[in-house]
Amino acid sequence: MGLNHQKAAFFVAVFCAYSPSSAFVHWPIITQHIYIIRSQFTGILRASPSPIESFTSPVKNGSSSKFNVVNPTEIDSSNTPPNLQVIITSLADLKSGSDLRGTYADHKNSGGTIANISHLIKTMKNEERGAALTPFASHCFGVAFGKKLLRDQDTKKEGGISICLGRDPRPHGERLADAFARGAESVEGVRVMYTGLASTPSMYEFCRADKCDAAVMVTASHLPEDKNGLKFFGKGGGFTKTNIDELIALAQTEARHWYDMGILPPSSGNAGVLCSELVDFMPFYVDSLKQAILREVGTSSPYPLSNLKIVVNPGKGSGYFFNELLHDLGANVDHSLHLHPDGTFPESSGVPNPEKKVFVEETLRACEACNADIGVMFDTDADRAGFVLPRVMNENGTWSKYEALNRNRLIALLSVIFSTSAPGCTIVTDSTTSEGLNTFLEDTLGLKHFRYLRGYANVIGKAKELTESGKANAEVAIETSGHCAMKENGFTDDGTYTAVKIIGLLARTSASGQGSLLDLISGLTEMPFDEEYRVKVKDGSLEITACVFEKVTEALKERCRTETDWILDEDNLEGIRMRLSSGGFFMLRQSLHDPVISMQIESINEDEARKVVLEPMLKLFSEHESVLDLSALG
Repeated sequence: MGLNHQKAAFFVAVFCAYSPSSAFVHWPIITQHIYIIRSQFTGILRASPSPIESFTSPVKNGSSSKFNVVNPTEIDSSNTPPNLQVIITSLADLKSGSDLRGTYADHKNSGGTIANISHLIKTMKNEERGAALTPFASHCFGVAFGKKLLRDQDTKKEGGISICLGRDPRPHGERLADAFARGAESVEGVRVMYTGLASTPSMYEFCRADKCDAAVMVTASHLPEDKNGLKFFGKGGGFTKTNIDELIALAQTEARHWYDMGILPPSSGNAGVLCSELVDFMPFYVDSLKQAILREVGTSSPYPLSNLKIVVNPGKGSGYFFNELLHDLGANVDHSLHLHPDGTFPESSGVPNPEKKVFVEETLRACEACNADIGVMFDTDADRAGFVLPRVMNENGTWSKYEALNRNRLIALLSVIFSTSAPGCTIVTDSTTSEGLNTFLEDTLGLKHFRYLRGYANVIGKAKELTESGKANAEVAIETSGHCAMKENGFTDDGTYTAVKIIGLLARTSASGQGSLLDLISGLTEMPFDEEYRVKVKDGSLEITACVFEKVTEALKERCRTETDWILDEDNLEGIRMRLSSGGFFMLRQSLHDPVISMQIESINEDEARKVVLEPMLKLFSEHESVLDLSALG
């Protein structure tokens, strides 16, 4: 549009805005359009309110109604308007390690303004509900992801870059997926395929199988129902923290663009996902898991699980499909729980989490009721698994004394499998694994144990690094939380593949007449007392958390010189870890994302934990009681 035409369009819009036929019905929309034209005409990045943010609209009865927005009142040192600063800061606040996570916050799918978004974010912050994940934020990250993929490609791909998009059952997942897809497809050369309800590990599998160039999963995993998030994958695996930083920067640039215009990008609301293609890739993924079980069992029978009774509990999450998969392979799954991903979570156990006691106990009771051979649990997006196993085979052939198989036990049993298939290999774990596990892996199984930083991306990254450099053959990367990735599966963090390995082992031992799988880890020394204490910083400051943590760890090292029951673990790579003379340990570490200092204790009994660890540590923490909430320590 030429200069004179721009002027004409501007004045025509002004005239129309004041015409009687428009004043009452279209005033906000037209005023918004006036401002867009004015912005285009002047070419000025505004640092003051747009008319739509501050004007008072006339209504028929002569009164007025003011928009419920908070207008900028000052400019910061970078000349960023306060409303914009709130938005771009909120995008950075969504970072959670190598993912994005926040509290879902809805807004209008059309007709809203950027100022409304800023007000929404500030309201949530004032209510201490955490970082706001809005459809607008999802749109900006869609644009950012598309631009990054185009920028990083070695050669321009014919047909453009393809992104597969999936979600967990949370009802607001589709709203976020639509906004993301629209954002990504606004980048020329990017197209989005929406596969609907999916699991997080399936998204990476679609990349590996060349069904797409990249993938995004809309999920908040085990977090509460009002949370949601985004996980990103490329051909090489999940995104790193550095990749997330790049996306944030690109998303902030996109947010500035929309702030300039003063309006929100369009979306479908709850009407569906607008994208290039609707697909259903999950059957492909399910079939790959079926083939993996057939390989594990090592039989030509199409029903290798026909002698097993299995309880599956996905907690109405994305792992629901695993039940039908097992049924197709012959397993009796008649007593499985919570198989319908209807957007709600069970009242009995809440959001599914294999570490949650109530979730484990519910699965355990179901196994007892039907005399199951195994219980299988998944978290919401099925990238973590936990199990329930019977301890005793009775004379009449029934099982009894069911127990959880998770944390150190799960690591131990998987290591038993790989001690046969890959003798002498390395098992990479997070830093919180027990002293007994280390002894079991290295002395009993003859494997190498590498403890690394907590965080599944850290553990997987270290396993890849060790293997690719030739320093070790790291077959398994696993956290005590149940996050597990195996070299044979492309280091995909996959709870369903973990279940494939455990069920495959069960089918083999059952066929040979062996007893409980728990017998295979009888050499694992376990401490009766195992607790985590989380000491919170009162004002929520990460800076104060880091400062206090540093002071406490220095004092702890000093105390270690005179404390006969404590032995400093010199090989520990995260926080500070002390071995206890009785065979247990305790360790302090700063939380990855929260203003929390975590203290984990494993001990021969509660009395020793209190006298040898809790009481001395309470004295050290008490020196900082003005900034710490010590209620967790009793």
